[in-house]
Amino acid sequence: MVNNIIILKLGGSVITAKSKPQTLNVRAIKNIAKIISEFDKPIIVVHGAGSFGHYFAKRFRISNKQTTSTKAIIQIRESMIKLNSSIIEIFNKYKINTLSFSPISMYNKKNILLHWEDYLKKMLNMDMVPITYGDMILGSKGFYIISGDVIVKDLTRMLNPRNVVFASDIDGIYSDINDKSTLIKKVQLNKRYSINFNTQKFDVTGGIQTKLKQALDIAQLGTNVQITNGLRPRMLMKALNGEHIGTLITGD
Repeated sequence: MVNNIIILKLGGSVITAKSKPQTLNVRAIKNIAKIISEFDKPIIVVHGAGSFGHYFAKRFRISNKQTTSTKAIIQIRESMIKLNSSIIEIFNKYKINTLSFSPISMYNKKNILLHWEDYLKKMLNMDMVPITYGDMILGSKGFYIISGDVIVKDLTRMLNPRNVVFASDIDGIYSDINDKSTLIKKVQLNKRYSINFNTQKFDVTGGIQTKLKQALDIAQLGTNVQITNGLRPRMLMKALNGEHIGTLITGD
């Protein structure tokens, strides 16, 4: 029986250079791989699209709508496969037993198929690190983008993990992103906060604002969420171990 599952969401702003189309942040991925290789608890990794999938989604003007454009579907999916393969290649060098899969195999009508709970737990029991990612999946009227943040929420509902960590390119949630002294250390449901959000050039899934919404939804399920800086290895390791660092999002 798998206990103390951790779900780690690697933001596109961490694993790619978001202002440069289809550009990896190799140094960051290596640092994260080293942390995961030394981590002693069962962990599931979900990664974002960054300057890979987001670039093509922006180019084809696809965000929250379904599409039947074959060209758009193929280019977005191929870019995500390319990004995922690059991450896996680096993880393999750090002896991580990574098992990668697209969410297209997991979902039916916006719900994760029930047998995936057993699949994932068996992978974790075998000392594997399951990894999936934001991608395009089939809907009722074509293909649509499912973000890594939504996948994390759905996995949380299914697996009831001990902790969820969102690794971003900032230390947490700020009242004002331009003022580093305004870090909000704790966000609770049903409390009001004044937050000035900014958006990244290629981000079509809502950026930090959407991330916070998904984190609050996860907290409502009973799992605490940490939003922390994935570009700072010590912070990330502390967050994975449950230490309050960055912004902690809690339920009632």
